[in-house]
Amino acid sequence: MAINNQLDICISPLIEIQYPTYDFPQQQYSGYVFTSKNAILSLLSKGMNLGRVNVYCVGNQTRAQAIIAGYNVKQTFNRVEEMVIGLEKSEFPDKLFYFRGEHVSQDLKTVLGNKGIEVEELIVYNQRECPLAKEALTLLSEKPCLIPLYSARTARLFSNEVKEIPAKGQLIFCMSENIKQGIALDWETRVASEGFNPRVIVQQSQMNFHNGT
Repeated sequence: MAINNQLDICISPLIEIQYPTYDFPQQQYSGYVFTSKNAILSLLSKGMNLGRVNVYCVGNQTRAQAIIAGYNVKQTFNRVEEMVIGLEKSEFPDKLFYFRGEHVSQDLKTVLGNKGIEVEELIVYNQRECPLAKEALTLLSEKPCLIPLYSARTARLFSNEVKEIPAKGQLIFCMSENIKQGIALDWETRVASEGFNPRVIVQQSQMNFHNGT
């Protein structure tokens, strides 16, 4: 795939999203937390309608999906770390509810609980591991590439998949410092300082490479 005949893109997921069976919360909460749009898509797939509830999101894609679902987006953060700081500054009359995946970069229930914010949580999607596609391995071996990573788990999985490939100008672009810590490679690694979205990734690719993944 090419953008303006300048940027080659190879999409090779390291995880596959699956929706398990779960019981819905029976009471109302002062706010609902979503750190991934996959949690919202899982609720919608089960026919669960939260109504016009107040939600707090990480990432613009999560925010967009929350709006589509009809939620009242109170605040959107670029990273989980920013959400922790932002929620700590807010006052809640009741506990928060966190719809999350099986694997998360941070244990929000514990982190926020230590700051005096009570959180209930429910796992609403699983992330099954997938190997990198042969096309992706070939590109990473043959030319400089930009690799965006959105979670600490994918950072660890990616490192394991490409550990035999030597550094040849590849650039790993992480959503947060916590994700960067999961990289076990000698490849150049940066943290996105201006947010993390497709536009930023394209700009970084065009700035650093003539072609990239």
